[in-house]
Formats: sequence, C-alpha cells, structure tokens
Amino acid sequence: MTGTGGAVPEVATKFIRPTPPGDGPGQSGVPAGDWATGLFKKLAPRPSGQEPLRVDVAGGGPVGLSFACTLRAMMGDQVVVRVFDRRWRRQGNRVLWLGLAEGNHRREQVVTLQSNVWSTLPEAVQKKLFVEGRFAEMWPLGPDSPGERGRPRNLKIRWIEDCLLDMAQDVYGIELVPEPYTPPAEWGDTRILVIADGANSPTREKLKEHFGTSDRNFYSVGGEQLVETVLGIRVKGNFPDEFTVPLTVSQNRFLFNSLGGGFINMRLTAEEASEIVAIGENSPVECISRYRCMMLPRGDRFVCDRHRAIFKPSIDRLSFLWPRILDGARFFGASPQDILGITMFRLSMTQNSRFTAQLNSKTFGFLIGDAANSLHFWPGRGLNTGVKSALSLAGTLRSRWQGKQLRSSDFSAHEGLMQQLQYREKARAWTTMVMPQDDGMPRGIEARIRDGLTTTTDRQALTNELWSRMRTIKNRLGSRMGHMPADDWYLSRINGLQTKTLQVLVETGSWITREIGGDEISVDVEFPVLDAPSVVAEPVPAAPSRPVMMQIDAEQTVLKPMRDVIAAQPVVAPTP
Repeated sequence: MTGTGGAVPEVATKFIRPTPPGDGPGQSGVPAGDWATGLFKKLAPRPSGQEPLRVDVAGGGPVGLSFACTLRAMMGDQVVVRVFDRRWRRQGNRVLWLGLAEGNHRREQVVTLQSNVWSTLPEAVQKKLFVEGRFAEMWPLGPDSPGERGRPRNLKIRWIEDCLLDMAQDVYGIELVPEPYTPPAEWGDTRILVIADGANSPTREKLKEHFGTSDRNFYSVGGEQLVETVLGIRVKGNFPDEFTVPLTVSQNRFLFNSLGGGFINMRLTAEEASEIVAIGENSPVECISRYRCMMLPRGDRFVCDRHRAIFKPSIDRLSFLWPRILDGARFFGASPQDILGITMFRLSMTQNSRFTAQLNSKTFGFLIGDAANSLHFWPGRGLNTGVKSALSLAGTLRSRWQGKQLRSSDFSAHEGLMQQLQYREKARAWTTMVMPQDDGMPRGIEARIRDGLTTTTDRQALTNELWSRMRTIKNRLGSRMGHMPADDWYLSRINGLQTKTLQVLVETGSWITREIGGDEISVDVEFPVLDAPSVVAEPVPAAPSRPVMMQIDAEQTVLKPMRDVIAAQPVVAPTP
C-alpha cells in the first residue's frame, strides 16, 4: 500500500489458463468436462493410500457454500469437505433450508455481485445461478466490474443460498450437517477449519484465544464506537430496477437495491431509532429491536407472529417515524400497500488483527465472509468481499496441499490479501459513515439527517438542488447503463416528497463516489471453457460415503506458480 492518502493498488492473483485437453476423455479416463483448473502451482495426483485434505466449514451461507463448491471444483477427490449450519433440516436424503414455520426468516435482500467476482465462480455454479428471471444486469461498469468481464448482476440472497445448497449435494458431493458447529476437543484428522458463520460468529468467539479479540475502538468517534441503526423496508418493485439507481445515488438517507422488488434501507437518527418498539399483549417486548424480527402487514398494522407483537409506529398517529417510512417508500414508487415487511439492523465495524490461526500442530483455522469482515450496508459489498476471501483460500489450499503437514508460511499470501481486503473495504465503508467535509472534519450521516429535519428551507430551492443533482447523476451513468426514463419521471419523484423528507435528502448529499472509488482488490480465478458439456453427477445423499468427483489428472492441469504481492502493476507469473 502507499502512504497516507495514497491509492490502494490493484492486487490481482493471476492464473494461467490451462490448454484444454483434446477431444474425448484424457488418458486417465476423466471426461473433458470433469477436470478442474490448476491454481498457483502444480498439484500432483493423490498417490494411492494417501489421505485427502479434510476440511470443515462452519456456516452454510453464500460464502461458506461458495468456498466449499469452489474447493471441490478445484481439487476433486483430493479434498473432503463437510459443512455445518443450524438453519438446515434433513428430509430423506436431502438437506433443505428451514422455513418460517421453523422460525427461520429466509433472506430476501437483493445483492449486487460485481463481475470480477461472479465470473470467477465455477462454471457449473454460474449456470445454476444465472437463469432467466432470477437475476438482472444493472449498475454501471467500473473497476470492480470491467467491461470484459460483463456487467454487475443483481440476485436475491435466498436464490444464491438455494442454488449453492443444491450444487453442494447434487454436483460436488459435499457432506452437509444440519446442526451448529461445535469445535471438537481433539481435531483428529481435520486439517482445515473455515469459519463463515456470520458477523456475530459463535465459532470465532469460541476460538478467540487463537484469533484474538476484535478492536471496537478502531472505528469510533469521540471515543465511542460508531453504530448506525437502519430500517429494512421490503417492498414490491413497480418500476424497472435500473430506473431507481439515480434515486439512490443522489442521496444518503435511503438505499434501494431491487430485483422486481427488494429492501429499501433507511438510515435513522437516535431519536427515530427510539421509536422502534414492538407492543405485546401486555407490554413492550424485545422483538424487532433485539432479534431483528420481520414485521409483516396485517390489515392497517405490522405484526410479528413469533412474539405476537405490533410494530408501534404503524398504529401510532403521533409517530414521527412512520410518515417518513411511507415517504421513503413513495420516493421509490411503492405505496403503503406495497410494503411487504419491516425489519431493522445495526451497523458497526471492528478491526481484526488476523484471519489465519494455527489451532494445533496440524490444524489451521481461517475467517472468511462476515466472520472476517463485516462491512457497511451497501448491497453486495460484504458478499463480494466474502467470495473474494473464499476464492483466495480455496486457491491457496489447492496450491499448497501436497499430502503433507501444512505450515503457517503456506498461508502468508492469503493472510496478506485478507488484510488488504480489510483495509480497502472498511476504509470505503468508514468514509460513507463519517462523510468528511471539505476541511476533513467528519459530519456523519446522523448529524446530516438531524439537520435536515430541524432546519427550514424554501421548497423550490430544495427541489432545484435535488433535481440538478439527480439529473447530473443520470446523465453520468446513462452511457454505462441500460434504458433510463425521461427527466420528467425523476422530477415527479421529487415533487411527491414531503418538504421535510426533501430537506433531508438534500442535506445528506449524493454518494461520494470519487472519494470511495479507485482501484479494487481482485482474486482472479480462471476455469477452462471447454467444448464438451460439463458432466453433472446424479443426485447423491447429503452425507455420501465416498466422494463423487473423479481424481484430477495432473497431465491435464497446466499450472504456473504465482504469489500474491502488493504492487502497483499485476505481476506476471514466472515460468517454473
């Protein structure tokens, strides 16, 4: 990295595309579509009698499952992967997600996967994810979505989870354990533990003597950790998804990421957050404010069926917050009847000292996903960063496993990449939280919202300011996006706002894209494009007795060594 104030150089882990094998099966008998790309350096076939690398994954969300599927695609039967998640249940020979009846609210949020992330996933995973009607291409091209990789793609987290769970069972033969992960007293023959069970990771907490304690003071203002409270307002989508991008980018109060509907994230002041109360049958109950329950519409009110509680602002005629919620929904074209649910969450960041730890003489543990870096609420940032961490770790294991005991030095490049991701993404998120002024002094989003609610300005002046800002953004993004509506459409969105809401949107300012833009850290994994179709295994039980993938043929795997380095320019891999 450069010194203070310098740009973060692009760090790309470059891989050499293997020469595809000739027509038909190779000498080993492996079908052409069944072999995996070699990464980092050559890995010989596993000798007869040699034990495979045994990997446990705590957490079966998008990051944990993408890691597991990618590692199996890379290493075949040289690795045995087992994934644990308490949000699953077993039904026959299948493992399924728990539903609402079992107390599990599936995640309906829409996230944006950047093209330098989704294009690095195994081809079979891409084909499963990106089917018509399940994703949308939108958002502008940029450093994290270069044109040659394709456009960013919006998907629902629920769809990603469903696809990866199916792939883990039907294609990659991964053992799925529908229960929480518990660190064993003895690690046995487990060589790798991958911790991917979320920002409040219970596994990380149980192993904190190995990973250390996260520093909450690192991201603080005035000696106090900066914490934002955000409402998640789930709405139907009434406009094409791309239409709402300038609405989001022109202000910092509301953020809407849509795929035929989605969540409007609404940032709150402390005074507004104090209104988030659930009223039970006899008294207020801890519900949405503690457990992040989804309050669902029931007539003219929003309720939590689990706690038999009512979202107080929806029935309180004196509520300051409720009219502001409705105004935010209206801004994006949603009527009160289009609001499908309301939840809340709090946002904060901590600094992790390390992401790799040696758990005993033969076992290493790794933090990936939100367990490693819990980021700000920009849709997809956490998932993009999490998938990058998963790809980096999978590539490192593919490179370093030789059937022998691993050493801490084997993971120095991966740990370095994780530290770079932490700096790049958390610095980006921190800037959007403190929103420094021209003099460098922070003027955070809460102060801006509060100023907008308590000051008075001429409505026409406010309209002119927001309209000018929105039109500039629309014109700037138009050449990099699809069809956009006429200017009058955007002006009508502004004219429909209450004056107080309009004042807040103006006061919060537009996205500070220049300050948070620049070079991106990428992990570039290339899987071969073959003429022959990929061979998809028949569905197998969730806990197979033997691996379903065939052994990798080393003669079909062309590899060249490459180390992750911090450099201003990509480093060309030397010829061995």
